[in-house]
Amino acid sequence: MGPVVADGVSLTGDHTQTRLALDLAGPVEYQVFRLKTPDRVVIDISNVEFTMPPAAGRNGRGLVQAFRFGAFAPGKARVVIETAGLVRVEATRLIRDGARGRHRLELDLVPSRSADLSESEVAAARESAARLQLGDAAPVPPPPGPPPSPQARRAPVIVIDPGHGGVDTGAQGTAGVEKDIVLAVGRALERALNATGRYRVVMTRTGDAFVPLERRIRISRENEAQLFISLHADSLEARELAHIIRGATIYTLSQSASDERARQLADKENAADILAGAHIATDAVQDEVKSILFDLMARETAGLSLNFRHLAAKRMRGNIQFSRDPQRSANFLVLRQAETPAVLIELGYISHTEDEKQMLSPEWQRKVAGAITTAIDDFFAASGKIFR
Repeated sequence: MGPVVADGVSLTGDHTQTRLALDLAGPVEYQVFRLKTPDRVVIDISNVEFTMPPAAGRNGRGLVQAFRFGAFAPGKARVVIETAGLVRVEATRLIRDGARGRHRLELDLVPSRSADLSESEVAAARESAARLQLGDAAPVPPPPGPPPSPQARRAPVIVIDPGHGGVDTGAQGTAGVEKDIVLAVGRALERALNATGRYRVVMTRTGDAFVPLERRIRISRENEAQLFISLHADSLEARELAHIIRGATIYTLSQSASDERARQLADKENAADILAGAHIATDAVQDEVKSILFDLMARETAGLSLNFRHLAAKRMRGNIQFSRDPQRSANFLVLRQAETPAVLIELGYISHTEDEKQMLSPEWQRKVAGAITTAIDDFFAASGKIFR
């Protein structure tokens, strides 16, 4: 049986009581709980597919500032509600709506003076965290094929990381959303690299799936990646600057950001899991960062990352509009990899009309993928690791 379609959503009420109602093609199983820091209400729904536009949750009402929705784990979707201060869930109900089997899921929120979570909410949050730590949010790998040839086994492994996904939409433009744009560019880059026959390509996601940041790092580590490329699209909230600021930027890892804008962007990207209602388990990363061996490896890796950033900027320059300062650095969690050169490419500003138009163009996506592929060729040719 296929997933139940969720095709409509509405907000009613005011700051004394606010109701979110989700229109469904059939009955569903669901679970509701709250999370703190920041204050959020989460609805986990089994076997559902959202067909509403992502912008449906952009404007709030009453106690709801905004909400996002999308895939969260195999067989499970999520609605994350950002609230205007402390709230409690007064009531939830699944109502049969008419004779055609349609249903409506209603959630009533009222103000609260207490931030304390109930035992059931704490248990639900822990269950969600455990599910993500086990890697259930990652797509199921395909069945193993024939063993790779000796040449394929020694081919450099490139991990392509389309940012965001699922319930984490990323930045929203007027015609598209970040998670879809970067996935399209990522798949174009995957095809371009595979066409050379010189690399083994691993994607952190191949569809609209939510993948926690540390799971992305683990995918890179488990595949012994020799280059990690994270793809994103930037955005400006200040409307007075949205029509001015545009262009791509390539970032590498540094403990201190190269400038204030880079620091703000890293903070925003590092908070992706929190905004999706996911818990971040950073102990493994922090323990590794503390080791002397990590520090020694990271210094060499940082130099290689800078080399690739320079090559990528050189090859992309004739094919893409760059920002005024296109090579920057900041403390991005997803780039904290001791053994793998890693860059994060902001392809442009989705808040800029012309940038968004270009990023949505399949021709532009192929052109950018080709330029990045050439930069990858340059990078591995310089290290003597390309096998023709």
